Amino acid sequence: MTGLGIGDVGATLYLDLIENGPTPTAEILERFGGMAEEAVDRLRAVGLVVGEPAAARHPDYALQPLVANAEAHVTRLRARADELRDLYESRTARGPNAPVEMLTSRQRIASALDDLQLGAHREVLQFITWPFAPLTTLHAPGDPARRNPDGTVRRPRRRLIYERAVLNSEPAMAGLRHAVMLGADVRVAKSLPFKLIISDREAAMVPRWPRGYSDQISTLLIRGGALVESMIVVFDHYWNEAVPLHSDQRGSANELDQIDMSILQYIVAGQTDDQMARLLDKSKSTILRRIKRMRELAGAESRPALIFHAARNWME
Repeated sequence: MTGLGIGDVGATLYLDLIENGPTPTAEILERFGGMAEEAVDRLRAVGLVVGEPAAARHPDYALQPLVANAEAHVTRLRARADELRDLYESRTARGPNAPVEMLTSRQRIASALDDLQLGAHREVLQFITWPFAPLTTLHAPGDPARRNPDGTVRRPRRRLIYERAVLNSEPAMAGLRHAVMLGADVRVAKSLPFKLIISDREAAMVPRWPRGYSDQISTLLIRGGALVESMIVVFDHYWNEAVPLHSDQRGSANELDQIDMSILQYIVAGQTDDQMARLLDKSKSTILRRIKRMRELAGAESRPALIFHAARNWME
């Protein structure tokens, strides 16, 4: 019973009361001597002994408040330890001028992402995974943030790998249209290990923890060195395994009518075939027939491939 503050004598008395049942205090003092009086008082104070004659109380009832207090104390200690750890890391090896900086706020992460995307001069490499982070107006192709000091627009090469699950997201498809307007090379992978962006092969941003970990905010901003090189190796591995979605310029927007364009927009928005039929007041078979025709025009084997082709060639 270490930690309860009842001492060795108190522990002996409590066990004796459990075995022998309620015992008058006078008898306890006679049997155990003068130190027993203080021990009985301690046992009463923590709730292990009640009444007269003194009786042992069930430990669940007596100790539960102590356990709850101890757990609350441990929780406070852990929270304080986390605060001190973050403070230590932000002031030492992971500070703003260090090779690896840990970002723990959404605002700082968004700012760093903008810096990497808009500040690139030569190349941007990126894994785009679920859940998708919507792009903002800052990422429009003609935004001043993309311009060099002489006014010319920076147009770095962009290689993007989309995780297949992202294609079900309307904001992601909007981001895709921005990407193809910038001339990005796009491939699709069945799955990706984590989010990743690499700017000019000089800086990278990657989550601190694996997918599924409780902390999905903490992000590492890496500046140069072997760590960035290793991220490039990872990117190239998945790039070589991903499926290219080439634009072969098949088909023309002139071959599509307004209903076809509406169907494309509804597919991007995630509408089902039944929902599209109701929205357009057409039969489901008509919707399927039109989608099949557009896929043939685009030379696309799947709906995601059709959307990629439409984003490059048919949609403004």
